[in-house]
Amino acid sequence: MAEVDPALRQAKEAIEKELLNYPGVTGVDIGYKEVGGRRTDQLAIRVLVKKKRPDVRPEERVPETVAGFPTDVIERRYELQVLALDAELLTLQADTQHYESLRGGISVGPCRLVGGTVLGGTLGLVVKDNATGKPMLLSNFHVLCGDQTWAVGDAISQPARIDQGTCPASVVGSLQRAVIDQNADCAVAEMTARTATSEIVDIGVVTGTSVVRIDDPVRKRGRSTGLTYGFVDGVDLTVIVPYPGLGEVTLTNQIGVRPDTTKNAKFSGTGDSGSVLVNDAGQAVGLHFAGNAADGHGAANPIANVLSALNVSIPTQSAPGPQPEPPPEPPPPPRRKVRPPVLNPYPPRWPPVWQPPEQPPVLRRYPPAPPYMPYGRPNGGSS
Repeated sequence: MAEVDPALRQAKEAIEKELLNYPGVTGVDIGYKEVGGRRTDQLAIRVLVKKKRPDVRPEERVPETVAGFPTDVIERRYELQVLALDAELLTLQADTQHYESLRGGISVGPCRLVGGTVLGGTLGLVVKDNATGKPMLLSNFHVLCGDQTWAVGDAISQPARIDQGTCPASVVGSLQRAVIDQNADCAVAEMTARTATSEIVDIGVVTGTSVVRIDDPVRKRGRSTGLTYGFVDGVDLTVIVPYPGLGEVTLTNQIGVRPDTTKNAKFSGTGDSGSVLVNDAGQAVGLHFAGNAADGHGAANPIANVLSALNVSIPTQSAPGPQPEPPPEPPPPPRRKVRPPVLNPYPPRWPPVWQPPEQPPVLRRYPPAPPYMPYGRPNGGSS
């Protein structure tokens, strides 16, 4: 992870406006200089162009150094990666399924037609409204709004109508706030149906936010390319991106990402706009909004810009959807008092005193009494 010299940042800021006025320039950032298509270990002011040309006039040629720091010219042009209804969709292997519990990394889009076209993109994350505490659905401005004709209350569908979602049956949110300026391309809709968690499919629960440095590993889960891995390739990225109905919009201090080619050929594709970038610690670092089809690179808003612009935050635990509170638990029954056993204060003596065994009663027989003789003795005897 490379730290950028503050003097390099100052030099880049000083010449940036001049460089952006050169014909064919699409952006300026800070990253590693490339020689012969291979990255070096030297940080440079890099000028992104639509096409390298050998016939550049001397007054339009990028200087080799600026304030003693090297420069580089890279052929790269970023474009929005929103999904529009066309024949290309038939070849995409995308996640178009219905999710009863909403989370990041899944298909989402507006119910209304934008310029007569059905749009779709990626639900980045379920966040919390700082004012009301309600769960909100986070994605890009150009995914949920499409253009400047959007209105508060516009219905949002999951999956997007382009992915067989139907309105009103698939409606999950109501558009509330949106921002498109030099800092961010973002929007939120208040969740009106189903339940939700503050996690991303294939990634898990987001544990907070962080800032990035060059070479930081990142990952994202998009509607079209699924879970992909990359590295922060450029910081302080100022990029010019064409927007339908708005013309070219210049965003500053953005994040450039190169794909981890050991795991995936490209970091993002059409339909991945709105994905949230996460670092190895599970912290959100950016909101993906544009990419380059030629080299598979991506561009993202710093997540701090997005949360500040929309007045939302990332909950630390799962965000429940609209559902009744459970009834209170009844109090526990009173406990019965148990009396201790009464101990005999006079225990029996041991060994007991010997007693003779009980004898059976003796029956006595007496002779019958003689007859009563009131007049003397029997047999005539005299007294």
